[in-house]
Amino acid sequence: MANLHSKSAQTQCFQPECTTHQPWQEHLAGDIKDQLRQQIHAQITPQSRYLHELVQQTNNAVENMLHTSFEKNGLTAQLEELYSLYKYFYDEANIAKSWRTRRYINNTGLIISPDHCTHSIKDARRVYAFTRGIDAALKKLRQQNSKTLRVAYPACGPFAPFLLPLLSYYKHTQAYTPSDLQVTLIDIQQGAVESLQQLVNKLGIGEYIENIVCCDAVDFHSEKPFQLIVLEALQHGFSREGHMRLAKHFATLLDEKGIFLPQSIVVGAAVVDAQKEYVEQWQTTETTINPEPIPREVPRVELGEILNVNLGMLRKMKTQQQDEFTQLYQCNAVDIPELSPSLKRQTLIIHTRIMVYENEQITEYQSGITHPLPDLQVCINFTPRDLKPGDLLVKSGDTLQFYYCLNGLPGFLPIALENPKNKSVLSAG
Repeated sequence: MANLHSKSAQTQCFQPECTTHQPWQEHLAGDIKDQLRQQIHAQITPQSRYLHELVQQTNNAVENMLHTSFEKNGLTAQLEELYSLYKYFYDEANIAKSWRTRRYINNTGLIISPDHCTHSIKDARRVYAFTRGIDAALKKLRQQNSKTLRVAYPACGPFAPFLLPLLSYYKHTQAYTPSDLQVTLIDIQQGAVESLQQLVNKLGIGEYIENIVCCDAVDFHSEKPFQLIVLEALQHGFSREGHMRLAKHFATLLDEKGIFLPQSIVVGAAVVDAQKEYVEQWQTTETTINPEPIPREVPRVELGEILNVNLGMLRKMKTQQQDEFTQLYQCNAVDIPELSPSLKRQTLIIHTRIMVYENEQITEYQSGITHPLPDLQVCINFTPRDLKPGDLLVKSGDTLQFYYCLNGLPGFLPIALENPKNKSVLSAG
């Protein structure tokens, strides 16, 4: 009996290995596995894969920006990847090419095409400073206000790069719920609006959006005030785009205790040797975009601050109506000192520093919008061989009075004033 039991147990133990498989069965099983794999891959479309990456990479980028110093977080590479994902869904929206490439000038300034605006998300220092600034401003407002915070982002472009990533992150972390925060996105470009609708849907943040509006932002009105306004519509030298006019308008839509970002834009004038400023100092420098302010390698003659755009200034701002299309705002005046005779060609530049919020700022050369802008029509201590309309001849001892033009070509207009001190010296002589 023991032997029989042992044999029976042995037979039961090895029975699975004794099962005979025909070659055709193995081939059939393999075919079924291959078909199942193909079906699974077909269900995981590129869009579904990218959608998962879109949300994940967006939240990772914001996490880095809020909790890691700019020098260490590798944000440039991260935003390049984020750009690729946002651009994929921008393309998937099937926006008409005419809407994507539309670029023109209106009464406010230059209107950039949505295609061009998509690249703003890659400007690492700009995105970093505004993301952190907005987050800090919202925390401050939340301390003061338990009601729903209304946020406006005019001229936001197709990606709204300062707010859409934050909203995705807030949803992920539950830092703010839709009852805490409601955002209005505004852009004049239909192509940008269609992109915003697509991205809001893909990121799953529709509950945070009060409205997406397609209109010229200077024509936008709201019955209720906003607690936070985020605006960045400028190019280097505070020129070309309509930031000033938009800021003046939206200052009237802000709650009395609200926050306007950026808190200030400080614009100054200086005299430089253009060859050294724009060419020679970069010949030994790896890049013109720097994570931190660089020690200036070329001498400058600082003339002084010509404009400081902040909420107090915007609320008091008075302009002179020149004609149907142009208003002028009188800025500061600066004196041109005696300059070194060794400088044959001395160029006036307009430089910008943007104070986003508290300690978050963007200084010279840290972003495309803070590169100093040369004004080649201001001729200091020389007369050009080919004098052109718009050229301004000035010399040491003269005073430059700056005006800001609010029209289709916004920017600074300097005029020359004879310094009263020079008159006194001449009279005494």
